[in-house]
Formats: sequence, C-alpha cells, structure tokens
Amino acid sequence: MKKILIADDDRSILTLLSYHFRQNDFEVTTADDGKKAYDKARKNPFDLILLDLMMPEFSGIEVTKKLRKEGNFTPILILTARDDDEMKLTGLSAGSDEYLDKTTPMKEIIVRANALIRRSQMYNDVPKNSVSTDNNKPTSLITDRMEIDFVKKEVTFDGKILDLTKREFEILELLAERQGEVVSREELLKHFWGISESAETRTIDVLISKIRKKLDNRYIKTKRGFGYYFEENEA
Repeated sequence: MKKILIADDDRSILTLLSYHFRQNDFEVTTADDGKKAYDKARKNPFDLILLDLMMPEFSGIEVTKKLRKEGNFTPILILTARDDDEMKLTGLSAGSDEYLDKTTPMKEIIVRANALIRRSQMYNDVPKNSVSTDNNKPTSLITDRMEIDFVKKEVTFDGKILDLTKREFEILELLAERQGEVVSREELLKHFWGISESAETRTIDVLISKIRKKLDNRYIKTKRGFGYYFEENEA
C-alpha cells in the first residue's frame, strides 16, 4: 500500500484529503503544522508528501527546502489557495514536484499524486553506479561547457556540478536524449505528471525558465507555438 503524509492546519481539509486518499488505497499519516510534518517526514518513509503552503511553524516551502537539503527526495506536492505564477515558481524552485490550487478536483489531485509516485519509482529503479546496457543510449552527453551524466544523474556546467532538482534534471535529460526534436509542453506534462491539459503548461514554462537560468540561457530553445528542443551546438 502506498504511504502518504498529508499536512494542513485546516482540520476540515485535512479530513477531506485523508478520506479520499484512503478510499484510493493509500495509508495516510497526517500533521496539522509544518514542524510536525517535517519531523514525521524525517523519521518515516513515505511514497508521497502532500503539504499545505501556509502552515504554522514551517510553511510547505520551508518543509520542502529542509527535506531536500537533507537529501530527502520523496515526491512533494504542495496545495495552496494562492494560485499565482510567482508562488508556483517559488514552490518548484524549492524542490517540490507539483504545485496545485486547492480548487483542483479531488480526482485530479489523486491522479497527479499517483503519477508522481510512478515517476519517482521509475527514477529510483535506475542503478546509480551502473553502466547502460542499451547500446543505443549514451551514458553521457558532453558539449562545449556542459556534461550531462545520465548514469549519475548529474550535470556539470563550466566545471561545477549544478544544483538541479530531480524534475529539472529529468526534463533536461529528456530534451537532451531527443536532441533537435521539438517536444510540446503537453507531451512533457503527460510524460512527467500523467496529464496533458493545456491550462497547466505554465508549470513547464516555469521549470524550463529555471533550467535555462542555471545553464546561462544555453542549449534549451523554444519553437514558438510548438514547444522546446535541445540544441547542443551554439552559434
């Protein structure tokens, strides 16, 4: 059974979320403030952590930052009543994997939660010190200023290892592996979150913006109206 930690200081929302996740075969642990959520996440293994943005003690973003700093990469989904791009950018930048408005239908929240868990399991199933047995897939990609190590899941830029979130690395990895091929926002949403609603493509734009900033605005290009592609050789 999948294990989820749900944290919200609103008792009615906490009860509602807990009920629906239990109905969908989750083992639910709850917390009513950020500190309790942080303590429970440190002491117990979970398949997913669902955090309210604004909580007493620690906010959802603060909990996320603390866990990521300690090397805890359990998928984190942040729920908030503040549906604006700036807060979404802050949440994703902190290391959360998904950021949803509390008005999102419960069915969709659960679909996205399951998609995050599946993606995390696929990522963790790849041996970190193994050599690829697929002769058609390279173990690394090297450009003039960057090296992507597909085995170690690391990106080195100008001689320094970049601090990428897991999702940022996954998006860069996918684009690099399909070098020169335009990948639509909808396809990226479908691949990583299990959804393809065009209304949610801003999530992809935010993540791409963060990756570009870390790469000095190189390599990831936009084909307006279509999507993004990776270009190794810069003019």
